Amino acid sequence: MHRCFRWYARGRKLWLGLAAYLWTVTALLSSASAALPWESPERLGLDPAPLKRIAPLVKQWLDRGEMAGCVVLIGYRGHIVYFEKYGHRALKPKAEPMTLDTVFDLASLTKPIATATSIVQLIDRGQIRLHDPVARYLPEFAANGKEKITIFHLLTHQGGLIPDNPLADYEEGPEEARRRIMQLKPLSPPGERFRYTDVGFIVLGWVVEKVSGMPLDKYVRKEI
Repeated sequence: MHRCFRWYARGRKLWLGLAAYLWTVTALLSSASAALPWESPERLGLDPAPLKRIAPLVKQWLDRGEMAGCVVLIGYRGHIVYFEKYGHRALKPKAEPMTLDTVFDLASLTKPIATATSIVQLIDRGQIRLHDPVARYLPEFAANGKEKITIFHLLTHQGGLIPDNPLADYEEGPEEARRRIMQLKPLSPPGERFRYTDVGFIVLGWVVEKVSGMPLDKYVRKEI
């Protein structure tokens, strides 16, 4: 955990984007919170300072209209250290205040809940480095000018990849779909612009599989 906070400090974009995203969507697991005891961060050896940044950060987003509301639930070493609600769960047809048990639409939350969390765990364990080229773990990914795309670029949707590959890619099976993704040409240089992409997170799932020796779904069931 502490190593994660150190590299968050080195990458402010990831701190503001990935970390807050992870903390926010973890609220989807709030139904399990009743089974976990509360404890102060200090008694668990966790620096409370980053937790104090959450409320001001969320308030900024609410004030700018970037979201209607959220629930933030943080667990550490089998204990709850933070559980708060902010803003509204609905604005139309009438405003409804957020509640701690609000149910959220999953949509693409596999990205932050499963894939990004798995990558962060592997970084914290020293098995992956945030700014390593993806090709260090998946050599075939370097094809067609992708050799400089890093783990960080994919986590923050700055890898220059297409948003989605065609569904037709999967008609001949997952191996053929993987081959076609590995052969993609980037639309822009890494780090140049933000472009939301499912493909980048598919690749990150393969990184988890390569490093851990388990497919992403099995890794998540075991470790998350």
